Amino acid sequence: MRILSLGAALLLSGSLASSSAQQTVPPPEPAAGVAGLPVLEDKDSARTDGIFFGIFRERADHAAIPAEVAADLRFKPASVMWYVAWKDRTAFPREEVLALSKQGVVPHITWEPWDWNLKAGDPGQITLAAIVGGAWDGYIRDWARAARAADVPLLLRWGHEFNGNWYPWAVANNGQDPALYVRAYRHVHDIFKAEGANKVQWIWCLNNADVPGEGWNDAARAYPGAEYVDWVGLDGYNWGTNPSWGTWTPFRDVFKTAYDKAVAVAPDKPVVVAEFASSEVGGDKGAWILNMFADLPKVFPQIRSVVWFDIQKEEDWRVGSTLGSRERLVTGLRNKFIRGSGTAMLAVPASLKTPAAAPGTGSRPIADFEQLRDGRLTTVEGGKVYLSGYQQNAAQSSTFSGQEAGREAPAVVLAPGNGLSQRAAFDFGIRAPNSYAGVVLTLDLLPRTAGGAVVSADLSGFRTLRLQLGASGTHRVRLELLADSSLGLADGSHPQVYVDVGPGPRVMEVPLSRFLQPDWAPKKVTLDEVLRHLASINVVVDQIPSSGSVQLDDVGLLP
Repeated sequence: MRILSLGAALLLSGSLASSSAQQTVPPPEPAAGVAGLPVLEDKDSARTDGIFFGIFRERADHAAIPAEVAADLRFKPASVMWYVAWKDRTAFPREEVLALSKQGVVPHITWEPWDWNLKAGDPGQITLAAIVGGAWDGYIRDWARAARAADVPLLLRWGHEFNGNWYPWAVANNGQDPALYVRAYRHVHDIFKAEGANKVQWIWCLNNADVPGEGWNDAARAYPGAEYVDWVGLDGYNWGTNPSWGTWTPFRDVFKTAYDKAVAVAPDKPVVVAEFASSEVGGDKGAWILNMFADLPKVFPQIRSVVWFDIQKEEDWRVGSTLGSRERLVTGLRNKFIRGSGTAMLAVPASLKTPAAAPGTGSRPIADFEQLRDGRLTTVEGGKVYLSGYQQNAAQSSTFSGQEAGREAPAVVLAPGNGLSQRAAFDFGIRAPNSYAGVVLTLDLLPRTAGGAVVSADLSGFRTLRLQLGASGTHRVRLELLADSSLGLADGSHPQVYVDVGPGPRVMEVPLSRFLQPDWAPKKVTLDEVLRHLASINVVVDQIPSSGSVQLDDVGLLP
């Protein structure tokens, strides 16, 4: 985004999206409010998992921003971003880079090849052809040598939002030729490499929507190649309803299309949301922020950093535009998967090779209920999710959602809303008299064989079951760990535990050591044997009589 006024063309950035809402239960706030929270400073440089928080604020001294943000948001950021234009051949900001690096904060420079006093096409404006032709080589080389001399890692985002039409370096303003943009990007990059500026990490950054949406302006056509890119950047905004064309757009919908494109063109690259923010007009900004923290680990597993655009400009993008907005961000930053270590951020590999781990190092996601197959929910790896019922007295059978579908009825897909992301749910009715009865939601870990047999996995290295669970009409729910048939365990005799529940879904972590077989089990095995042959997880309501509903989300195993 430009720091100067852009007019209507810029206002298109981030506007092309649909709407939905997702969130999770926020972490508790202290009685004194967020102002009473201790400042979090992430000193764990050994782990590179998680999502690293950065910020842009328009200040004369960018090195002062980390302390300011720590006081304001109770969280020391991993990175500070700012803009440097090529106008007047602005020098490399050595002192700020060194001062930030000394604080353990990543300097993130958005390097803009333009004279912002001139329009695209004006005489004297910088063009991609001039860059490729060598007219700016001396200036680029000066920066490369200064970066090498500084001898500290930094992020460099050159020629961002090239698939918009508001910058002079945009594909739209350079003959509608994405190959020319690629040549210019590579030209700048190659000079840095030739000068030995090897501690620079390069961000190739697209706008969240192609403007205009023509084939020649497809951002994927301007990808310079994996060897030229360390991070893929995305820029986008929730403009709200203040602009005549605007709509209130959740974080998920601002970025999902662009994220999918980024992952398709660069499948193993870490993604940084290099600019984002929300307006206040047209919706609840605090809820928008809360939804964002819910969606980041579930919907965007390759996003490894986000940078809030924290100024008042076309809209009031500031975190502190209202007290509620600020408080939601402060509490969201205290999620375990949000990171503040600049040193760890710089160690995120430029090639992830495998999908990013779920929040919590070494965790094994089981079901986040974002996957549908043939209209039915599945587990993360494609296992079946289904409902069943049982009862001792056939005249008083248990009832549940979708029962008319027959055996292995699908769970209900509960749409995002009311502070929660998409999840599995079911209604239940358990009647008396019955010696035993219940309704069961089963999660198969893996797809079944062609013959319909369940498939197990060795998960003996895990020690905790994590899930988000809520229920009405009952005060407790039974959780079961089901082994495959090779262990010969009777129905109902697998290791199990009861957990207390309430109507509001909450995150719980249940030690696997609490799972025990019932005393009546005809065959006893060790918990380790079950985990080595784990095939399914059951969520069971068995209180007689009872009726109500259950909601389930974010099931996984922790080491």
